[in-house]
Amino acid sequence: MVSLFLSRVGDRRSRLAMLCAAVIALAGCAETAIRNLSDSAMSAGQYDTAIRELEEGVRRHPESVQLRSALIQARAQALAELVATAQTARQTGNQDEARKALEKALALDPQNDRVVALLEDLTRDQRSAADLAQAKRLAEAQQVSRALQLLDQALKDNPRHSGLQDLQRDLQARQRASQVQALTSGLSETRPISLDFREASLRTVLDVVTRHSGINFVLDKDVRSDVRVTVYLRNAKVEDALDLITGSNQLAKKVMDSRTIVIYPNTPEKQREYQEQIVRVFTLNNGEAKGAAAFLKSMLKIREPFVDERSNMLSLRDSPENIQLAERLMAVYDSPEPEVLLELEVLQVSSTRLTQLGVQLPNTASLTLLDPSGGTSLNLANLSRVTRDRVGVGIGSASLNLRREVGDVSTLANPKLRVRNREHAKVMIGDKIPIVAATAGTGGFVSETVSYVDVGLKLEADPTIYANDEVGIKIGLEVSSLGTITKTASGTVAYQISTRNANTVLRLHDGETQLLAGLISRDESTSANRIPGLGDLPVVGRLFANTTDSGQRNELLLAITPHILRNVRRLSASESELWVGTDANPKLRPVGGLQSTEVPSSAAATPAPTPTSAASPATSAPSSTGGADAVSERKPPSLVIDAPRQVKVGETFEVTMNLRDAKLRGLMTDLRFSPDTLSFVDAEEGGYFKQGEAATGVSKQLNKDVLSLGVLRNQASSAEGSGTVFKLRFKALAAGRATVSAGALRPVALETQPPVAAPQPLTIEVQ
Repeated sequence: MVSLFLSRVGDRRSRLAMLCAAVIALAGCAETAIRNLSDSAMSAGQYDTAIRELEEGVRRHPESVQLRSALIQARAQALAELVATAQTARQTGNQDEARKALEKALALDPQNDRVVALLEDLTRDQRSAADLAQAKRLAEAQQVSRALQLLDQALKDNPRHSGLQDLQRDLQARQRASQVQALTSGLSETRPISLDFREASLRTVLDVVTRHSGINFVLDKDVRSDVRVTVYLRNAKVEDALDLITGSNQLAKKVMDSRTIVIYPNTPEKQREYQEQIVRVFTLNNGEAKGAAAFLKSMLKIREPFVDERSNMLSLRDSPENIQLAERLMAVYDSPEPEVLLELEVLQVSSTRLTQLGVQLPNTASLTLLDPSGGTSLNLANLSRVTRDRVGVGIGSASLNLRREVGDVSTLANPKLRVRNREHAKVMIGDKIPIVAATAGTGGFVSETVSYVDVGLKLEADPTIYANDEVGIKIGLEVSSLGTITKTASGTVAYQISTRNANTVLRLHDGETQLLAGLISRDESTSANRIPGLGDLPVVGRLFANTTDSGQRNELLLAITPHILRNVRRLSASESELWVGTDANPKLRPVGGLQSTEVPSSAAATPAPTPTSAASPATSAPSSTGGADAVSERKPPSLVIDAPRQVKVGETFEVTMNLRDAKLRGLMTDLRFSPDTLSFVDAEEGGYFKQGEAATGVSKQLNKDVLSLGVLRNQASSAEGSGTVFKLRFKALAAGRATVSAGALRPVALETQPPVAAPQPLTIEVQ
């Protein structure tokens, strides 16, 4: 009975265990199924579905470590892939796709700071794109200053936006180019002038120059009123004449604009007051900033330059004249370093010869007593019965030697080294052999140190490149090999190293090959094994002797060929010789310094009148022949509007805007018309600004009865002469009188010229 009860209890326990195992197996299968569904959704890019499946599985199986781990990994993977997708879309300009990906990522993890920051960056990029488009429109309308102000504010909000940075750099370059053009143009008066004064007042001379050139002068309050000028000039440029007048009277001048000059005493105090300062930063590509600073200080009288060795940068603050000189000198100093390609060929030839010829006869014979019992040892009793049968005889073998060995070994190394001028190049082909040195200390303590010795081929070269396409090379060649090994009494191993080296200095042409040879080692030996007496006989003795002849020959060859990749830059005459004015007034000048300008042939036909002066200023007066200028007359530029005088209602007609006798880079204007009578149809650019197949930018905008038009050549060049700027088409709407007129003209010129005359309003009868 008891056994039956125990057996039933055992059955219940086994069934319970089996049930638990089944439940566990079903749970494991469910977890695997959930993970498989999640993985499939992740592969399809359905991240929300995959995470939702895992979250539901964790809810149903809270004790499952695998599902919890899979949920964490899936969420991290989904976030990483969505962020990567958003960044890729953002870089390609697809802002909508990037925002959708980030919004999905934010739905998965609302507290993710990285996703929130990327969404803010995306919003900032959209605002920057709008600012960029507005700045481009302002730039096309030639409102560069407003465009730069807008870009400055936009970059404060998004300083890493590449589009804003590129446009800002482009507009700054354009603005700087126009400013430099205005700066370098100097005085607007370029016609020659002739002056003839003796002991005249400075104010009188300047008054004559003003009346005949249109240049305005402002005198500093410290300019002495008793300054007397004596000057005789024929056909000189106005600017050169003023340089001579001011320089010879301890005065200096400052050009305020194209027609205004300030004259002041040439003293350090006044220079600091009037002289403009420029900060110029040089980033050197080849030379060293410290050496460049010493070079500029020795050539120019400049302030102490700032040198930043970390970025190899040099900064100057000085007058425009000194900065201009420094730029010319730095262009010469910061030239690329010469380089040469050394083509080396190292050849080691080993030759081995061995000849062994003769008959080698036995040279030994031996007798051995044998044990009569067949044993291996003898005793005294055996010696009493010694007979011929108990004596063994041993004789060496005889052989005929006919042996000849020949060996040729060549070891070749062919490195090619590209080396800068006056730099050290080194090639090592071989092994580093350890050398152990033992040092005995107190108490029997022994310390060992290991050093290494280079064994093999070692080549060093120091090239010097010259301007005449020659290369001087300092060569060091060493070839070493490991010899015998010796052990000391203390057990330290020492090596025998055989070495051959050569050192020389060469000077070769570009592409010339030089061969270094003669490092030869030769070892020859002869040995003979002869039978005494018989082997010494003539001729017949060869039958009783064996002769061995051996020889070894090692030779080291070095071939070197230089190929100049970049040589010392040859300076042109304009680079190697600069005229820099005087010590008191440094300034970049043409060859010959300050010289009078000869009148061109066109101006020489009409001689320039000469203002003259008598012994006193009171009698000085200009010549009666007129002004001090001699140039050909040129018509002022003008804009003309052409259109038919009469049109019919419903008819489409053309209005052209033509420039005459102009030299411009671009033109902007507003065209007004009668909106009740005329309707604007279209505008097309003419061919004036496209001279020379130049690319242009055109803008047109209609605002009720005002049509804003603009055209600009992309390159900084001017169109000259006469031609059509715009072709406009209008449609007549109603009968009556219509007017077409141009507003304010805004020409874009690269040099100073008279203003463009505005056209007269045009009246059109619509019938």
